[in-house]
Amino acid sequence: MRIEHILRVASDLIDEVARLKSVEEECKILKERVFLNQFTFAEQQVFELALDRYSEREMQLILSKEETTIKLSKNIIVRVFI
Repeated sequence: MRIEHILRVASDLIDEVARLKSVEEECKILKERVFLNQFTFAEQQVFELALDRYSEREMQLILSKEETTIKLSKNIIVRVFI
C-alpha cells in the first residue's frame, strides 16, 4: 500500500510539472503579444524583420516602405527598450 501511494504521488507530480510547463509557455506567448500590442502594425512588421536580421534596405523592399518610415519605426521600437 505504501509504495502504491508513493507511485501515485510521483505520477501526480509528473503530471503537474507538465501542466506548469504548458502554463509557462502560454505566459511567454501572452507576454510577447502584450509587448507587440504597444506598436502599430507597421512597427510590428519592422520589429519582426529586425529580429530576423534584415537590413533597412531589405525591409524597405519587403514592406514597400520609404527609408524614413523604416527608420522612424526602428527609432520608436528602440525607445521602448531605453
